[in-house]
Amino acid sequence: MVKKLKTSPAQARARDKWNENNKEKRKKYIVKSSAKRYIRDFVKTAEEIEEVEKWLEEARKNLKVE
Repeated sequence: MVKKLKTSPAQARARDKWNENNKEKRKKYIVKSSAKRYIRDFVKTAEEIEEVEKWLEEARKNLKVE
């Protein structure tokens, strides 16, 4: 049985080219998505929410310093 590709070869080349030319942007998208998933799917207690809020507050302070 021959497996049919879901993405055309041209589309795959375009995706790979974009990924190669936008490494930092792609990395940011992946990390942001991971952070959202962590908060949405894994944070279950008030202590964990407070920990995430602490990280956000530290990030805000770092933005003001720069």
